[in-house]
Amino acid sequence: MPKFTHIAALLLVAVAIVLAIMAFSIGRRAVRPVADEVATAHAVNLSSESATVPVVVAATALPAGMPLAASSLQVVNWAQRPAAGYGDVDAVVGGVPLIDIPAGTPVTASVLARGVAMALKPGERAVAVPVDEQAGAGNRVLPGDYVDVFVSLKAPQTATYNPASHVDTRDASQTRLLLSRLRVLAYGSDDLPSSPEKKSPAAVADGSKAKPVTDGDSRQVSNNPQSQPTTQSVPHTAVLAVPVDDANQLLLAVQNGKLSLGVRPPNDEGQPDDALFGQPRPVLLARADLSPDQKQQLLQPENQAYAGIDGTGLAGHDQGAGKVVRSDRARTYQSIQIIRGSSDESARPARTYP
Repeated sequence: MPKFTHIAALLLVAVAIVLAIMAFSIGRRAVRPVADEVATAHAVNLSSESATVPVVVAATALPAGMPLAASSLQVVNWAQRPAAGYGDVDAVVGGVPLIDIPAGTPVTASVLARGVAMALKPGERAVAVPVDEQAGAGNRVLPGDYVDVFVSLKAPQTATYNPASHVDTRDASQTRLLLSRLRVLAYGSDDLPSSPEKKSPAAVADGSKAKPVTDGDSRQVSNNPQSQPTTQSVPHTAVLAVPVDDANQLLLAVQNGKLSLGVRPPNDEGQPDDALFGQPRPVLLARADLSPDQKQQLLQPENQAYAGIDGTGLAGHDQGAGKVVRSDRARTYQSIQIIRGSSDESARPARTYP
């Protein structure tokens, strides 16, 4: 009996030793992953603190409306780039801030002018005109094309025929070239393509890609003449880059006539010489006491646009190079014959009003 008790005690001691060894092994395996995770997280934090990205910021205060120069910008390293920020100075040079940008502030695409305003040249204005399939060359006009604008004017509703003066105003409809070689900034929902250098970093980060262009236009093209694109909206307006002194003529033609756009080759620079023709009188006449320098200022495009043009000038009447011109046709009242008894007499000659 004592011998059996001794053997059982030895077995219990061996089992305890085995359980202790197993518990120690399980404990080491549980602690090691936690330590590895802590070490990995610490390494990530260290790497994130040391990693930086270049960001374009204002080196000096940037006023609104002034094009950005490379000397007014600098690149600094930040932990994170702002949304729509830039990492290259060349991508920002030439941009125009919409608001004042303090020094040290990052320059983002949201504070820079964009759209058709950046496609205009000095002295140009973006003017929208109505178009349809006939006026827009069968809707084949594309942004970036150069077009000639023709205007058709109908005879006024009060047009009559005067046998005495042989003047027939019933056939006073006319058509002529109004403006030549205007650049198309937008046609319908299609705009000029953005410059690749000006693409915002936010768009690049989002993975957005430009729409594939197969024929220079986002509209669908098919060789089958009977197939018609169903998803493309019909264009109703075209935005043209118009010299400021010609904007009056274009807007007046929109109100009083019918416009037609003629697409022309981009390398064709031929334009009419308006110095060969009589100029319509402006709406606002120049003052008589202007100095020679002030008279030269009248030739500036902005002053010519401010002087304006009326409907008769658009139709080619009353041309007088800035002078008030009276019409050559005078209103005349015919003589009246008065009969008194056996005698008659004629009234005084008709009065003529200039």
